[in-house]
Amino acid sequence: MDSSLPCILTGFIFYAFGLKWCYEYAKYWISLRARDDSNSTKGLRFMEKCERLINRHPIEGSLKLIATAIGLAGTITGGLQQVGTVSPKVVLATIYLFFAFSGLVDVLNFYFPHNVSEGLVKLALAQSFFIEGFLFLWGSVGSNAIVDKILALIVWTTAISIILELVWPELKLLRACTTLIHGSWVAHMVRVYNTVPMLGEGIALVFTWHVAAASAVTLSVVSATRSCAPKLIMEEPPEIPIYDYCQEPNQRM
Repeated sequence: MDSSLPCILTGFIFYAFGLKWCYEYAKYWISLRARDDSNSTKGLRFMEKCERLINRHPIEGSLKLIATAIGLAGTITGGLQQVGTVSPKVVLATIYLFFAFSGLVDVLNFYFPHNVSEGLVKLALAQSFFIEGFLFLWGSVGSNAIVDKILALIVWTTAISIILELVWPELKLLRACTTLIHGSWVAHMVRVYNTVPMLGEGIALVFTWHVAAASAVTLSVVSATRSCAPKLIMEEPPEIPIYDYCQEPNQRM
């Protein structure tokens, strides 16, 4: 149980990131309908108070630093066996340090937004996910090649979607969904494979259920958030009369 606790906690934190990004994607949406202030419910006012409280602190960067501390503690105290020329502890510590760097950039962006832009935050986060997939694929840190390849595919998809968010913000929904899969995969398959070995077809079946669960959670969070989130009202532009230059003033009268 001691060796499984870091995987469970790390997976839980990634899952929390996925839920947070689902909420952030859906909390504002554009409506062409007229504003109706009578729909301001107690639940909406409570959400607005919670959001103001969260916005006063660098929550995302703090969670990354906490996940790094948990992961490093589990790596140092865990009994990982030497597989290749480089110790798995060194590989895992490198992964966690990249996420610590991403968390540090988040904190700097929160306190110094003029100096550290949102693009740098996304770049650091995408870099962290890419390094995680890269080292899980070639770093000999996992106990099964198929499990590690699926994890690398998940985190590389997340990294690509974060980079493309710089030009297509809608991809934040893909980032949220793949992060949910990432968290559940780490907490479940990366944790249990040492004790319950499975064949390739079993792993593939489990992966499909992880995808289905992440899709269901994404759909539920986005639908629930948009049902009570404030709408960005887009007023129709006023009609501007076109001046007729082809006729004389007396003819237009």
